[in-house]
Parts: sequence; C-alpha cells; structure tokens
Amino acid sequence: MKKIRKIGKLLLPLFPSLGVRLKQAEMEVSAENYLGKSITVSLFFGFIGLISMILFNMIVNPGGNFLAFVVFIPVFLFMVVFMYILAGPSMVVSKRVVNIEANLLFSLRHLLVEMRSGINNYDSFVSLSKSDYGAVSAEFSKLVKKISYGVSETQALEELMIKNPSTNFRRVIWQILNAIRSGSDLSGIIEELVKEYSLDQRTKIKMYGNQLNSLALVYMIFAIIMPSIGITFLIILSFFSDFAINEGVLTLILLIIIVFQFVFIGVVKSKRPQIE
Repeated sequence: MKKIRKIGKLLLPLFPSLGVRLKQAEMEVSAENYLGKSITVSLFFGFIGLISMILFNMIVNPGGNFLAFVVFIPVFLFMVVFMYILAGPSMVVSKRVVNIEANLLFSLRHLLVEMRSGINNYDSFVSLSKSDYGAVSAEFSKLVKKISYGVSETQALEELMIKNPSTNFRRVIWQILNAIRSGSDLSGIIEELVKEYSLDQRTKIKMYGNQLNSLALVYMIFAIIMPSIGITFLIILSFFSDFAINEGVLTLILLIIIVFQFVFIGVVKSKRPQIE
C-alpha cells in the first residue's frame, strides 16, 4: 500500500485536478492512492496483454522475430485502461452535474412554494431534502444533517457550495447564502432564480429545436439519399465494368448505415437539453 501511495505521489503533479475531482465525485480515497492503484491495475492489464501477445506470436510466427504489435498492443492496453480509470471521477461528476441541473428548477419552485407559505428556511430545506428531486434532494439532505449536528446554517451552505461540481447549483447556494447573511427576503431571491432558470430552459429548448432541423437534414443526406444514390450508381457501374454487386457489398453498406444510425442517435441524445 505504501509503495502504491509513493507511485501516486510521484505522478500527482501531472494530474493536479484529480484531488478536487475525487472530492466532487464523493469518492473516499486520496488522490495519491487512486493514482497509484490506477497505475497498478493498468500495469496488470498491460502485463496480461504482453503475455497474450507473446503466446500469439509463438503460435503464428514460431521461431521468428517479435511482431510489432506484440509490444504495441500491451502499451496501448495499458494507456487505455489507465485513462479510463483516471476518467472515472470525471464521469461520476458529470452524471452528478446532469442530475442536479435537470432537477434544479423544480427544486427551486418547491422552495419558493414552501417559503411563500410562511415556512422558515430550515423546514423548507428539510422538506426539499425529503422530496424526490434526485441529486438536489441528496445535497440538501447533507445540508440538513450538518445543521442538525450543530453546524451553523451559513457554514453548512458554504461547505455544500464548495464541494458541489455544478456551477448553477453553486450559484443558487451563493444567492441563498448572501440573502441569509444580509437578512434579505429569501423568497424574492428564489423567485428571481426561478424566472431566470425558466427563461434559460426555454432558450435551450429553442436552440435544440433549431439544431434538430440541421441534424434532420444531415440524417436525410447520409442515411437516405446517399445510400440510395450510391447503390444505384454501383448497379450502373456493374453493367460497364467487372465490379459485381454481391451480398457482401450490400451487407457492408447495410452495416455502415446501421453504425451511422447508432452514432446519429448518440449525437441527438447528447444535444438534448437536460430538462425533466
């Protein structure tokens, strides 16, 4: 364990943001240990890849020189595994941000209704923490727990704001924190935030609609028009040359279209605004 930690400590300057990402991902491990374990696991997979390639070389090319991929593939495997493990905290953080921002507007509306009903700040936070607003309710559960343990409301809000990866959520907490410190009407601040994020979501939906028009045109060109014209062109070409259109060619075209369909669906999903 100490050796792993030493390896991680040596490499940590190359990844300065790793510690912050681990905290934001709520992963209870130090940056040194995580980096050391990443190297260890990656070396293991690289070693397995090297052994496999050596055995493969002995079967395919017995007594001959090592093939280039015998060295290349283990190194490539090591890099892929290392980068994948290293990206783990970032992927967790990205999912948290998506979940938080998808539920942020609805949670703000919930707070506004509570406060307009005359309920105090703490009870409003408790109500939000017990509601079904995904990661936002989970964050407010942490806030309520800290306050119930004796931490001041402002300090608990500060800690919540610092550790959260979502810029919009931190901004909301900052506004709430400033309102509490200055003694301002918190319900008025929440109402302004609700209006702002409602407008922002409407803008995102309009932009998404405009993007869909362009994406639909791309889809028609590459998934409908080009395959149709391409197959027609190949059929005509086959009459004037020795090029024959067989089942293999048609199957290849079909596979290309299927791959394009999946890629296109992925692009459309990635462009969709995170609104639930």
